[in-house]
Amino acid sequence: MELRWYQAEAKAAIYKHLETKPGSNPCAVLPTGAGKTPLLASICADIAGAWGGRVLVLAHVKELLEQAAAKLQAALPLNMVGIYSAGLKSRETDRPVIVAGIQSVYKRAGELGSFSAIIVDEAHLIPAHDGGMYRSLLDCAKVVNPNVRIIGLTATPYRMDTGYICDAENILNEICYEVGVKELIV
Repeated sequence: MELRWYQAEAKAAIYKHLETKPGSNPCAVLPTGAGKTPLLASICADIAGAWGGRVLVLAHVKELLEQAAAKLQAALPLNMVGIYSAGLKSRETDRPVIVAGIQSVYKRAGELGSFSAIIVDEAHLIPAHDGGMYRSLLDCAKVVNPNVRIIGLTATPYRMDTGYICDAENILNEICYEVGVKELIV
């Protein structure tokens, strides 16, 4: 899968962050329509395909799950991608890459097994403080694998109620890459 220049830059920035900042979780900010799904598919292909790890991709709506699963199934060998979503009537847990609806899995981290990375699409939905489905799942996933890395993708790195989503105290610690609409207009 060939990435656009800014997707490739975002991927490189995510990897640099993961490599140079142990225990810290990065977030990449790309505007709506910039192609976060191909970026996450490329990252999953590396982690699950080339490196032999496992990845959990989280989203909050059925349409994003379907979009991510389709891109991943096109980018990865057959039978590497599973879907765990009540809305899509699927509960696969044994694949190297699992695309999951947060509503379906937030109480089931133990059933899903250990992951090398968890990618959160629409990462601005992770609350800054305790509580919520995302924090519940991510906290439990860290019990299953204390070394799991969380990667956030979002178009909006700010929440009206708590401010910026990346902070030393939050699950996502730093924006490692950001590109705006103006830079993408050619």
